[in-house]
Amino acid sequence: MKLLITYELTPQQLEQVRLTAREHLIFYTQERELAISEAKDADIALLGAFAREILETATNLKWAHIPWTGVDNLLEPIRKSPAVITCGKGVFDAPMADHVFALLLALTRQIHTFIRYQIAGVWKREIPNGQLTDLWGKTMGILGLGSVGREVAKRAATFGMRVLAVKRRPTAISQEPVDGLFLGYEGLRLMLPECDVVVITAALTPQTRYLLGRNELASMKKGAILINVARGSIVDERALVELLQSGHIAGLGIDVFENEPLPQESPLWRLPNVIITPHVGGLSERTKQRVFERFLENLQKFMAGEQLVGIIDKEAGY
Repeated sequence: MKLLITYELTPQQLEQVRLTAREHLIFYTQERELAISEAKDADIALLGAFAREILETATNLKWAHIPWTGVDNLLEPIRKSPAVITCGKGVFDAPMADHVFALLLALTRQIHTFIRYQIAGVWKREIPNGQLTDLWGKTMGILGLGSVGREVAKRAATFGMRVLAVKRRPTAISQEPVDGLFLGYEGLRLMLPECDVVVITAALTPQTRYLLGRNELASMKKGAILINVARGSIVDERALVELLQSGHIAGLGIDVFENEPLPQESPLWRLPNVIITPHVGGLSERTKQRVFERFLENLQKFMAGEQLVGIIDKEAGY
């Protein structure tokens, strides 16, 4: 059996992989041509660089691991691959849920406004076109109740919020940390007008691309806040800008964009009711270690013939 690794590992981590894989061949490289050449007869792959090319080349793969969670940019080769594909589902839940509340609290407490005053050296309590508010008793709607959405829901409950959610597949509400559960597109249309805060944590698939279009955004409660830590292409960005400018949507906390880096000409840079972070929602000082631990756990399971963790549903796309 041959294991190809193109994800950056420390020498100590690589040694742990060797001890787990025992007598099996391990090929570690971050050189493109070498990686693609070695992929031809690889049985297992830990993908970092050149993921698409390796998936397209490695026709003998039995299992491949993608360290991150969103795989929308690799969906075609994933579906064509004969291998079981796993990803980092669950690895990034805690920092992403924290990031949602960092953005949300900054908007509700107008921290971004006060930081501007601080930089200017001005003591000022006035908040142009805004006010301080609290979360207690407010309603949060979560679009996509996967592992990240569940972590967001748990945190929302501790803030005294009523939590609604919409998801693609039905489950018993008693199994979910929410007060109300909606299903599919029609459920989304029912949920949006109820919410003071809407949080997007859904995967990007052909079904969720531009799921929040102009009509959906306009159906949100006037003065609501939108938080997006999932994928930029789930939202119609042009319509979003217009509704932010009109004040219908009171604030936006956004970590992901249709085009990254966000182009300098984007109006989002200059809107005072927007807080932008550069796609860092899943990062923390423990991220790389968690990523490695997930792969090592799955390697151990693969060697033992056990069920892997974080298997991608190729039909669903996540």
